[in-house]
Parts: sequence; C-alpha cells; structure tokens
Amino acid sequence: MANGERLYTTEAIIVRRRDQGEADRVLTLCTPQGKRVVIAKGARKPSSRKAGHLELFARVRMVVARSPSSWDVVSQAEALEPHAALRGDLVRGTYARYVTELYDRFVAEDEGGPALFDLLSRTLDYLSQVEVGESVPPALDLLVRAYEQRLLSLVGFRPEWGRCMGEREGRLCGRPLPVRGKTPLGLDPERGGALCAECFQASAAQWVMPLSPAALGLLRACQRLPFARLRELRVSPALLAEVERAMHHYLTYHLEQDIRTGTFLRRLRGARGSQKAEW
Repeated sequence: MANGERLYTTEAIIVRRRDQGEADRVLTLCTPQGKRVVIAKGARKPSSRKAGHLELFARVRMVVARSPSSWDVVSQAEALEPHAALRGDLVRGTYARYVTELYDRFVAEDEGGPALFDLLSRTLDYLSQVEVGESVPPALDLLVRAYEQRLLSLVGFRPEWGRCMGEREGRLCGRPLPVRGKTPLGLDPERGGALCAECFQASAAQWVMPLSPAALGLLRACQRLPFARLRELRVSPALLAEVERAMHHYLTYHLEQDIRTGTFLRRLRGARGSQKAEW
C-alpha cells in the first residue's frame, strides 16, 4: 500500500479517551466520516508534541495512519478549537460530557456522518459561550434538550410531538396534540412519542408516563427552533425539570440503561441551587 493511501487527514472531536499501556492513549472520535477509535502512541509522554492537541472535547485536525490489524494510529494532530472553557469549568464540562456520552452511546463505530459531527461541534461551541454563575442558567438545559432532539432525529429515534402515537381499533390514533390546557397527555417511548389524553388514559403499559401540554410544547420547540431563538424563551424551573424527566425516560428506554453523566449532572445542578426563570 502506498503511503498516500495509508495516511488520511480528518477533523475530529475527541469524545472519550483512556490510557493504554505505559504511554499511549486510545481516543474515541466523532468525525465527519463517522465514529472512529484510534490510538495516539506516546501521547502521555511529557515530550510528546501531540499531547496538548488531544484533549477531551477538542476539535482537532489530525493525520492518521491506517492499521489493518489494530486501531489506526494518530501521526499528527493540531487543535482547531480546544474548547478549554469546558475543561476548566465543572458545570459546563459536565454538560459537555453529557452530550458526548449520548453521541457515544447512540452511535456505533463507523456509523454517523457530517450532520452528527456538525451538531456536536456547534453544541460544544455554544456550551463554551454560555455564562455560568452561582446557579445553572436555563440556557444550558434548553441547549441540551435541543441537542437531544436533533441527535435522536439523526440516529433514527426521532420523537413525534405533533400527533398522537396511540392505537385505536388497530390503527394509529394520529390526533393533533394540544400544547395548552391542564388535561394530562402521555409519553410512550415504545411508540416513539406523545399520546393524546384519551390514549393515555386507556394505556396500561408501565413505561407510559404523564406529560403536561406545556411540557409537550417545550419539547416541540426544542425539536423545531434554532438555539438562538430557543434561548429567548422564558421557562420556569418546574417546566424545565418536567421536560428533563421526560427526555431521561425516553432516552434510557431506548438505550436500555441509564446515562451516567446525566445522574451526576442532576446532582451537580441541585448542589448549585435553584434555577432562575429568566436569563
């Protein structure tokens, strides 16, 4: 194989890394070509020129050597956007770990593509820009809810928030769902979305949970609105908490396991005090 065929150049976001042997580091990458696992040999040595460019969350341009029998090997690396603010701040760093963990859990190796790479890159950029004070700003939670909706759409688990996904007489109910009022609606992760009030009342499945019309409206906004408009919404802490519970239920149902960073994130946010309704 010629050298030009053996080497390839790619942009990549480092979503996970672990030590290997005495001096190497194994990296899980989100690239425009899909999810990759590579090894950076000698990256933990103090003299390594690659080490400072291979930090968690960094967007990097790298030259990689193909290996037919093991992980591809990082030959050169240059940080394009280090996202240092995410590693230097516990709150934003935990949110960053959450979004990268979701990518890692939902996307198999060699799957993915440019849309997922762009989504993760833009989300990490936004996380780097949001100001964090003594309490966690609602903008962070709204950003993560929007990220969840877009990620699910790209990996084939897009929730349906516009019409009822219940079943009537062997057919899809399909009724338009209200975003106003007090009558409880339902969330059915197995059917992939929300239920009207009647289908919710008729459902006996243990995984179906109640969902208020207001929470449905916010989930619909998170799915459809760009973040620049979404962050302008006034959202109460109670509504943010309800939507988070709904998405945690939906995500863990499809992953068939809990999201480790999500648990720590909820504890961290509770420790930082109650959220404010405006920013």
